[in-house]
Amino acid sequence: MSEGYNWTINSLQVMNSPEPQTVVMSNFTIAKDGQQVNYSVNLLPANPENFTPFDQITQAQALDWTQAALGASRVTAMENEVDMLIAQAAVPTPQPAPLPWN
Repeated sequence: MSEGYNWTINSLQVMNSPEPQTVVMSNFTIAKDGQQVNYSVNLLPANPENFTPFDQITQAQALDWTQAALGASRVTAMENEVDMLIAQAAVPTPQPAPLPWN
């Protein structure tokens, strides 16, 4: 995760296989400088030899799983998307004005 970006896990989706409440999908937000984008990603299959029960998962662990499922290049692309939104917000856009003769 690059500096200045705030990654937040919004929710985790689970299935009861191979273990009860196995996390299979992460819904998350990437935010920076007041701009944010929401995403979802299917997670990598759970490792049965290193399984974490749902009630013991930390946000840091869920974030690690999320970024591992995305891969480094996709993480960078998503952060670039947030940067693009920030840049677009900084560009002044023309605003309609009432016509002076009306």
